[in-house]
Amino acid sequence: MASNKPIPCGPCQEGKVNTKADIWCYNCVEGLCSTCSGHHKRFKGTRDHKTIDIKSYKPSIRTIKTECDKHGRQLNLYCPSHLMPCCDECISTSHSQCTGINSLVSVVDNTKIEKSQKKIDNDINSTLHILKEIMNNKSENMIRGEQQVNSIKKTIAKYRKKINKHLDDLEKKLCQETDTILNQEKSKASDIKTKIEGKQKKLKKMKDHLHTVISHTSKLQSFLGVHQIEQEVHQCQQYVDDLENDERTKEFDIKITQNDEIESIQSNLISLEPLGEIMVVKKNIDLNRETSVRRKAQVRQTREQSIINNMTMNIETKIKTNGGGGG
Repeated sequence: MASNKPIPCGPCQEGKVNTKADIWCYNCVEGLCSTCSGHHKRFKGTRDHKTIDIKSYKPSIRTIKTECDKHGRQLNLYCPSHLMPCCDECISTSHSQCTGINSLVSVVDNTKIEKSQKKIDNDINSTLHILKEIMNNKSENMIRGEQQVNSIKKTIAKYRKKINKHLDDLEKKLCQETDTILNQEKSKASDIKTKIEGKQKKLKKMKDHLHTVISHTSKLQSFLGVHQIEQEVHQCQQYVDDLENDERTKEFDIKITQNDEIESIQSNLISLEPLGEIMVVKKNIDLNRETSVRRKAQVRQTREQSIINNMTMNIETKIKTNGGGGG
């Protein structure tokens, strides 16, 4: 166990008795001593609860709520149009126009948690892969930017050898400008890399939690846990999609527009204009957003299946009605 502090028996504590728990119930979210565990197994309402030996219980696994965060009621329905577990009030207020509303118990019973786990695991891997590509791209881009600036400085140094103090002043000014622009771009790149690292850590934690939640929770809690992780994964996927329009993820090239009159006006250094203008050229990078496309397809497919199921039920109802009339 993660802690040396013994876990007390919940029912005994209610009776003002301190008893060490021998069993942990994931449905009740509390420990049970050997006596209470025996009653727990015999009662009809709790005999199917998922329990483990207290020594195998991992307190680090976060509790999966089975109540609606918005209304505080039990999650007992499921909207296939929005892929969301709902309570009665959710259905009446936010999903009144949705079709194919099912009981959460039937959806859980017909859901292959392992298949959902595998899909989310793939989504996490895909999103991590995209974020890693952006990280690598920015690292390479920063190195290339430094090389480009060094190349510009060498060009400026070549001209410097041909002219006098005035050119030295121009060189200093232009080098400062290139360094300023490079530092600005590196600062932007470092900022987005820091944020991406945060998303990567979050996704990896979700990935670790995903593999532990199935084996240590009830099927309902596993379903809800997987659903909660899926929502968080979708948020990360949306973050990746939004990166496409983020100025900081665009590749930058630091270039110089050379003054064509430099060679011809070396003899008139006083009137010499700046050697060039430093600029940043941005271009988009290709991101593989397969996970987002797959998510949209999944929503569309679920809605289509819901419509088909409703049509089938209506047809069957009509057939039964007509058959009954003919008899």
